Amino acid sequence: MLVEFDPMLEAVEVLIALGHTITPDDDFERWQVDGGEWMSLSDLLALALRHGLVDGPGRAQ
Repeated sequence: MLVEFDPMLEAVEVLIALGHTITPDDDFERWQVDGGEWMSLSDLLALALRHGLVDGPGRAQ
């Protein structure tokens, strides 16, 4: 069974595990973290990367 890596799902799961509240819009295109400003998916992934929570593209998995 091949499991496809989903960086969005990983970022959301890890941020939630650390106690953050993550809320998507109806189309899963914009996200709120802890009730703050809406951000794009790329901003959400960048947030997770800044906290060292997920591996970026090309990094060892």
